[in-house]
Amino acid sequence: MKFSRLIILGILIFLSSCRGEDESDLQKIDQVLNIYIKNAAGKDLLNTNIPGGFTAVRAQDLNADRTLQDITGISVKKDQDTIAYVDYTTGAVRILKDSISPSQKTYQSDFYINLSKIVNKETVTDVDTVKVVYNWSPNLFQVSKVWYNNKLSFSKVEGQPNIIHIVK
Repeated sequence: MKFSRLIILGILIFLSSCRGEDESDLQKIDQVLNIYIKNAAGKDLLNTNIPGGFTAVRAQDLNADRTLQDITGISVKKDQDTIAYVDYTTGAVRILKDSISPSQKTYQSDFYINLSKIVNKETVTDVDTVKVVYNWSPNLFQVSKVWYNNKLSFSKVEGQPNIIHIVK
């Protein structure tokens, strides 16, 4: 029994010594986008239970090898106030746009968000465009700016979440 405790202690010491000496060599990643879509009256257009709300959300990559390849890193979620939003984590191809130095680069993703709803028993789909610009450094990869339908809709504020409010 005492021998097995000694082995477990040795394993724990070994595993803790395998970690890096300094956590500064880890890159922080801040790439999740939360996109809220409302109408001019403030109605949540992503709530499928509200008349006129979108019933389906799909995204398609504009930079993928295959034309309009579906993006799987997108879903509709609800926040603590039960307001629906599009949660985009990842999935669109990132194109290197600028490499200022080996320690500073700019990437860009472009995709469609297809928002479908039922109007007069017919499915109608709005196709919106999204352009996301990212900044990369050895310590940080983060969203910098987002254009929604060619309109600058988001600029990163350090320490704040990447929340976008769209009025349709």
